[in-house]
Amino acid sequence: MPTVDALMTTDESNVRKWGTQLFFLQAPDAVVPELFFDAIDSLPILPADALQLGFITTDGISQEDSISSDNTSMLQSLEPVRTDLTGIEKSLTVAFGEDNAFVQALWHGVDFANFPATNDGAWVYDDGALNDYPYFRLGVIMQDGVGAAARYRFEYGYRAKVTAKTGRTLNRGTPETYGFTFGLFKDPDEGLSFTRSQNGPTYGA
Repeated sequence: MPTVDALMTTDESNVRKWGTQLFFLQAPDAVVPELFFDAIDSLPILPADALQLGFITTDGISQEDSISSDNTSMLQSLEPVRTDLTGIEKSLTVAFGEDNAFVQALWHGVDFANFPATNDGAWVYDDGALNDYPYFRLGVIMQDGVGAAARYRFEYGYRAKVTAKTGRTLNRGTPETYGFTFGLFKDPDEGLSFTRSQNGPTYGA
């Protein structure tokens, strides 16, 4: 009989660590990219109208699909005889280590059309008049490896809004951060909520 080692199929080149990444926002009615990667060199394409929100904390980005279900039980069995999905809630969580004008606009519920022209200008935002957070398109581009061995990930949310924010800490020894959880919803025009894709020169090789 073969040993476990003889049966096992693994590939260390498929272990991912996304150390280099960027996060961007687009208007809720922005044109969805036709291509996430260039057809010639397999490099990711950043949309021309994308606004990058800067440094991301070392916690990185987490994306979750929360699945809820409803069990059906019968008298003769202590275990459910069937289960049915009742919902899937998608979310993405990220914390930024910059207090630039784009991050502050997002924090204070400014709609994309009224975002500042640049991320490095002065800003003043007031709380109190916010009824709801606006929708955006959002994307994350990540890199694992370098050169011909690089793999690139492109993750895209078609209709997203802020559904939670983390508390801020202000002190001498800790950088100020702004954390957000985005709910990811199905876009009525595109019929999609989230796309995850991966490419890179190594695939072309």
